[in-house]
Amino acid sequence: MSEDGPADIAMAHWQHVRAIEGASEVVAALAIRYTLAIVTNATVSKRPDIVHALERVGLATFFSEIFCYTDIGRKKDEPEFWQVVLTRLGAAPGEVIVIGDSLEQDVLGPMKCGIQAIWFGWKDRTASVPRDCRVIHRLSDLPALLRSEKGA
Repeated sequence: MSEDGPADIAMAHWQHVRAIEGASEVVAALAIRYTLAIVTNATVSKRPDIVHALERVGLATFFSEIFCYTDIGRKKDEPEFWQVVLTRLGAAPGEVIVIGDSLEQDVLGPMKCGIQAIWFGWKDRTASVPRDCRVIHRLSDLPALLRSEKGA
């Protein structure tokens, strides 16, 4: 989702909510092969707000879980957040990949817990990422990256 609305209002209630370019196609393609979940540090939006925002852009049906700060009480850079995610998904760290645009929260946080991460550097192409972190700059590059790593 694009984050270009008022920070003090839940995204679901913004006048305009929009998906990032290519999100519909990429999410639809990935949902065929993977279980998809949302992880968010949103402090204003609660789970129903997030679902409503996803519905407004036609993406809600693709996600089976939503993990949000307002429910968990921890942020994505804290191991406790990822413990909740792994427990609810019934997954081991090596079975989860986080794709996100915040280097600190979406990449370094999960990697500290043994979870793979892909940095979606669409806003910043100059950041220094860890050597073992994959990077994409367009969302449309994600399916091919995942296929190449699975050897599919």
